[in-house]
Amino acid sequence: MSLVQAPRVYQVPRACMLRGIALIESLVALLVLALGILGLAGVQSRLLVESRTSNSRAIAVGLIDDMNNRMLFNRTTALANGYALAWNAAATAAQECSTKNCTGVELAQFDLYQWRATLASVLPGASASIFVSPTDSRQIGIAVAWRLNESKAADNDAVYTSPFAVTAGNAGVDCPANSICHFVYVQP
Repeated sequence: MSLVQAPRVYQVPRACMLRGIALIESLVALLVLALGILGLAGVQSRLLVESRTSNSRAIAVGLIDDMNNRMLFNRTTALANGYALAWNAAATAAQECSTKNCTGVELAQFDLYQWRATLASVLPGASASIFVSPTDSRQIGIAVAWRLNESKAADNDAVYTSPFAVTAGNAGVDCPANSICHFVYVQP
């Protein structure tokens, strides 16, 4: 008799091997599902940012239309640059013109005061600029600027903001930094 025994070979039962493979397949499926859900979350967050930007742009268009209507009512003063407004200009109180008769200049100041109050309430942190076109004195430029809705504002990403920028070609009025602008020429 020899003292050395032959090594025992253990065989894993086939059912246990199949369970292990099924477990690995399940983990891979969960990993693929998790990556898909993360992708959908990224798309959803981007959609939210774009939705906010679209909403802000729609508000800006409505405000520009409101100012255009105010200038149509007071056309002579508007064409005489009575509605001129610089970015972030300090608001000045105006005489109440809804119940009293006002001159064209007083009405323009009242309109600007009311319009800027509306601008501040519907687009917090927004600013506006109104100026006569340098090429056609019958046209008035109205620009509304609001903050970027995403972290790209810190990067000052020109690729993102340049399609919406108001440039120096528009009477030297530039869109404020870290802002998106909507700009329209109107003819009161």
